[in-house]
Amino acid sequence: MKGQQQKKGGMPVIIPRKQMQKIVEELEGTIQKKINIMDETGCIIASSDISRIGTYHSGAQRVISQRLEELVISEEDRYAGAKNGINLPIIIENEIIGVVGITGEKEEVQILGKIIQKMTKILIMESYQNNQKKIMENMRNNFLFSWLFASEDNGETEENMKLRGQLLGIDINLDRVVVVLGVSHKNEKSRFQEAEVEQKLYDRILREINRCLKKDASHLIFQIGMKVIIFFHSSDMQEIIRSVQEIIDNVEKQYDCRMYGGIGSVGTNRAEIRRSYREADTACNLAMRLRNRRIKVYSDVDMELLLENISKHDRELFVKRVFKDCQEGEILRWVQLLRCYSENNGSITKTAENCYIHKNTLQYRLSKLKEVTGYDPRNINESIPLYIAMLIYEFDHAV
Repeated sequence: MKGQQQKKGGMPVIIPRKQMQKIVEELEGTIQKKINIMDETGCIIASSDISRIGTYHSGAQRVISQRLEELVISEEDRYAGAKNGINLPIIIENEIIGVVGITGEKEEVQILGKIIQKMTKILIMESYQNNQKKIMENMRNNFLFSWLFASEDNGETEENMKLRGQLLGIDINLDRVVVVLGVSHKNEKSRFQEAEVEQKLYDRILREINRCLKKDASHLIFQIGMKVIIFFHSSDMQEIIRSVQEIIDNVEKQYDCRMYGGIGSVGTNRAEIRRSYREADTACNLAMRLRNRRIKVYSDVDMELLLENISKHDRELFVKRVFKDCQEGEILRWVQLLRCYSENNGSITKTAENCYIHKNTLQYRLSKLKEVTGYDPRNINESIPLYIAMLIYEFDHAV
């Protein structure tokens, strides 16, 4: 295949053509010399002269076939497709994968040729290593996806997963807690940005998560759609919550977004890990929906789960029944009053202080609420429908 050479014991070393063409064009402007890069077949794949790309360079072919350290061409007619200048092999692990050529007299271009030869080799090796890293990341991501979703009917048995994990340096028998992180945009315009731009944001977020976790290899991180999944190698819930809070704080400081996290329970085997993921995903979805807390731990979620399983129609019907003929704005004001009264454990003094009103004004409003709804928030038995209606309203309106 043109443009690549099989690296011994590994994947092909591929000359990055677009990157090479860009380098060639930039160097030509600096050294004022024509430059060509040829692949292992002698085909020109990058050149200062665009018209030469795709043509055959017999001088380069001779460098490759005879393993020459350099080839100086002083008679253009001697080598088809070649011009006066110097041609030097690009050698990686004792294999010639291409040739770099500079047009000009030997005395003018020999030193430049050596420098460009070294630069080209470094760039190709960097590209090769980055490519290997991406392949390894894809293999890990595919493994983690299979761990969560693949069926044993497809051959993904516990034993097979264990062996695959070992090859990738992943121990699937460790205690882990799954965390799901979701991102929402602060403004509507950002929601409709191109997928490529969106992915770049997630790439930066993934780098920030790795930094926060100090690149601890025992924690596993990958992306599913527009969510980031972390398998924490820890059963210390407080430590995990602190880590997730640090990630959220750092991401929100740097990027124009809001991040929410859901945390599942501890799991060891595959079934438990999948349960932990489902719990974390549910908790994350609730956090993104309600927006009253950045992080939700599944074990702390109770009323929200109950409300999730009641149809929206029935929820709306219950709120209307409790608040009778109140308009939307009135319902919101009553809900805010109930929330404040609830958070202050029914204390008239503290609620009045937090609402910035006089105690008598608060008593009047609570009495008015009883008059409007028929339920007295100061009576424990009568207050229950009011608080259920409050929770439903908050659930559906992300108050």
